[in-house]
Amino acid sequence: MSVNAATANTNELFGHPKGLYICFFTEMWERFSFYGMKALLFLYLIKYHLFTDENGYNLLGAYGALVTPCQF
Repeated sequence: MSVNAATANTNELFGHPKGLYICFFTEMWERFSFYGMKALLFLYLIKYHLFTDENGYNLLGAYGALVTPCQF
């Protein structure tokens, strides 16, 4: 295969498959929303349910432990 034929591949962007960028941005926004929801949950607990900071963090830690999948 010649160099011109290898670089003429239109399914790549900066040497990576275009689908990789879709996977990256999907994962990035998923992480953004997860941590954003944790912050909003904490504010909701301390403002409306009148949790103390310590109890709010304890519940937030339990929530994070239960919804985060195990990665073995």
